Amino acid sequence: MSRRLVRVLVLLIVVGGGAWYLPRSGPLSVNLNVTVPFPVTVHIDNPASAPPTERHRVQQVQDVQEAKPAPRELSSKQYSILSSITSFSRYLENAFDMIAVREDRFQGLPTKQRPLAEAIGYTAHFADARNRARDNAEFLSKVAEYARETYGFSPEEETQKAHWEYVSDFLGHMVRDWSTEGKPERDTIFPPIISALKNGLSGVKAPKRILLPGFGLGRLAHEIANDKEYSVDACELDYGSIIAYNYLVNQTTAPFQHTLYPYLTKWQFQRSAKGRFDAFRFPDALPTSSVNLIEGDFLTEFPESEQYDAVVTLFFIDVSENIIDFLSNIHRLLKPGGLWINLGPLKWGSFSQLQLSAEEVLDLAELLGFKIDHDSRQSIDSVYAHQVDSLLKFTYVTQFWTARKV
Repeated sequence: MSRRLVRVLVLLIVVGGGAWYLPRSGPLSVNLNVTVPFPVTVHIDNPASAPPTERHRVQQVQDVQEAKPAPRELSSKQYSILSSITSFSRYLENAFDMIAVREDRFQGLPTKQRPLAEAIGYTAHFADARNRARDNAEFLSKVAEYARETYGFSPEEETQKAHWEYVSDFLGHMVRDWSTEGKPERDTIFPPIISALKNGLSGVKAPKRILLPGFGLGRLAHEIANDKEYSVDACELDYGSIIAYNYLVNQTTAPFQHTLYPYLTKWQFQRSAKGRFDAFRFPDALPTSSVNLIEGDFLTEFPESEQYDAVVTLFFIDVSENIIDFLSNIHRLLKPGGLWINLGPLKWGSFSQLQLSAEEVLDLAELLGFKIDHDSRQSIDSVYAHQVDSLLKFTYVTQFWTARKV
């Protein structure tokens, strides 16, 4: 055997043996640049990673398309609705994430300290919170499903992000508006408004047209509409509130039909361990009075001027980006001599172009054509969607006044 042939055989053996140690990530070609009487190429093939045939590739694309339809173009309104639906339907995922964070922090305790936490029952709260979250999710999934049917979205359609704050706001507002626990809040702020309507519109013939922009979950609108002299329109831009309200009105047949646990992720400021799992049943009264809900922006949904005998703004004017636009629109929508009733704090958002004091708001209103009844002015202390036994009592000093369109 010639020396040249021996060298070739040795190289083949070395390459072949080393191939067992190479990663199997695809075909590998090794060219041996030696002087041999014939070219040598070694292929190491991994059948599992072989590229698919064109037929196979087409089938894969078809499978993906059948599993997940292409997203459709959504208007800004449709996107807002779908974003709220997604947030409700994915509540359980977000709640579990928040509970997991607390459990992870607990796991950071030194091992010898954990029995102390177990002795006071703390470790049981994680399982209890998850069980209550499942109960909440059952109800919220029904709300989301009803909204999908109402607005024509398929179960597969979702937005990329689920906003926890949409659901958190809903839970607080439902307690405030439609539970016995929220009655003390309502009894503080509703009577001055209803009394001002009765006294201020006593000379107006029925039906007296009332508008409530930013009506939340609608309890004040229904309380006003209980008086058959009033024809009540309400406007709301937040679709978290809208879809929850629609479900409440159309899918509730008895008082206290539904139960939720609004505080299961709120472990701060608790007087007792069971406070985390306080349940509230709702609604405490059926929303049977007639209220016409207009979905959309208060500034754009009312093209006709001078429609209303009164406009009631409750915790509303400070959500404006431009307070001049809000007050101008209220003035436009009122009939001559119409009544504006306001109650709320001036909790301006960071987006507000003007962050005015109460005196500045009233001065601005007079410049825009209102006559303020300064004798009507009151400061009314009010909490907002708070837990009854909470160790935190956050109180707004709300400003109440009435004014007339000149």
